[in-house]
Amino acid sequence: FISKATFDNIISKYISFLPENQQEKALINKNIFERIKKILLDPSNKEIDTKATRKWAKKRFILEEIGPGDYRIIVISDNKPVLIVEKMYEVLCRTHAEIDNHAGQKQLWESIKQN
Repeated sequence: FISKATFDNIISKYISFLPENQQEKALINKNIFERIKKILLDPSNKEIDTKATRKWAKKRFILEEIGPGDYRIIVISDNKPVLIVEKMYEVLCRTHAEIDNHAGQKQLWESIKQN
C-alpha cells in the first residue's frame, strides 16, 4: 500500500493542477473545517470570514450536532460528513485493511464512498 509521503505528494500534485482560485477549498483541511463550522454556528454574523466564503459554506454544508456542543459538517449534495484531508490517509488505510483480500482500487473507492 502507498506510504503517507506518497499520499501527501499525490494530494499536493492534485491541488497544484487546479486553478489557483479553487485550490484553497478543493479539499477541506482542519483550518477550513473550523471556518465552515464557525460560519454555520453563527450564520447571520457578517464579521466571520469573507462574504464569498460565508456564501459558499452556507450553500454547500450543514451542521449536525452529534453530542452537546459537538458537531460534524455534512455536505448537502450527498448528505455525507466532511472528511478533512488530514484524516484521509488514515481512513484510506483503515478501509483498505477492512476489505477482504486485495479487492482492487474500484472496491476500495466504493467502500470509502459508502462510509
